Amino acid sequence: MQGDSMWAALLVDRDGQSRAVVERVPVPVPSEGEVLVRMSRAGICGSDVSFALTGKASTSRSPLVLGHEAVGVVVAAGPGDPDDLVGVRVSLLPRVVCARCPGCQRGHTVQCREQTCLGVDRDGAFAEYVVLPAANCLPVPDGLSDELAAVAADAVATAYHAVVGRGRLRSGDRVAIWGVGGLGLSAVGLAKTLGASRIVAVDPRPQARAWALATGADEVLGPADAAAFLADRGGVDIALEFAGRPETAEAAVRALDHGGRAVLVGVGPGSVGAGRLMSLVLRERAVLGSYGSEPFEARAVLELLASGRLELPHLVGDTIGLADVPRGLERVRDGDLSGSRLVVAIS
Repeated sequence: MQGDSMWAALLVDRDGQSRAVVERVPVPVPSEGEVLVRMSRAGICGSDVSFALTGKASTSRSPLVLGHEAVGVVVAAGPGDPDDLVGVRVSLLPRVVCARCPGCQRGHTVQCREQTCLGVDRDGAFAEYVVLPAANCLPVPDGLSDELAAVAADAVATAYHAVVGRGRLRSGDRVAIWGVGGLGLSAVGLAKTLGASRIVAVDPRPQARAWALATGADEVLGPADAAAFLADRGGVDIALEFAGRPETAEAAVRALDHGGRAVLVGVGPGSVGAGRLMSLVLRERAVLGSYGSEPFEARAVLELLASGRLELPHLVGDTIGLADVPRGLERVRDGDLSGSRLVVAIS
């Protein structure tokens, strides 16, 4: 197998322009501590579109195999390593951390100062095979589909970290969510599962609002209607922002009741005004950033999905082939989707 070639969707620079192409490349070889995974399914994330089409973000090098949300089966271990994962179906943790820096030593790997990411800094998952550390492989519980397992350890786990790890959701909390794409839709389902008393989803797209209702939102609104609606109801305990826009981040802060937490997950240009200093202090409002997730949070998500406690009926939509990734990226950019995530079937 090693030394052979495989199909992969790469980001390349051709004629001064980044684009995605599907080409044959060598099958990677695992080093000590790594495993080789035969890919089954991979999700197309908005960041993949930013790298390949819009230029809103960039990878650390080119050419580079894209993709960081994935599931597959371990087929080989590195030299001298135990083979206990060989044959196991695994969901991939996309962030590769150093395990040495202060953040890692405290158990806060999201703050790793030397982290790299699949499909951003190292070859990713839009390929027949990928190599990554064995520590980045989480066994998938029986009964969970490959499609959901592919996006669980990134999109859903990122939402879990925001809702639970940073937002500290408690049963009975009132929650508002700005931006119900893959992460925001996952946050709706998680808030419902974990006992939120009211969930308001805010998004300009009618289809996204419909999916949010089906996932458990109690109210869905366009951005223009959200401020007055939430103010009339006394605000919320947790405001989650997934759109990455200064205006929606500021709207999330303004929607907080006394003691509320605004959790900002979306990344984008611009700066954010966190509100009047007196309001933040006297009402004990908190504004928190949230990035990625910890391995234990990804495991919790896999168990919630496998048990059926967490239902995300519109998170995954159509499935396409590896050869169709360039067109799939365009579909995600254009919103031509039957579910929040377009999934690539690789094997």
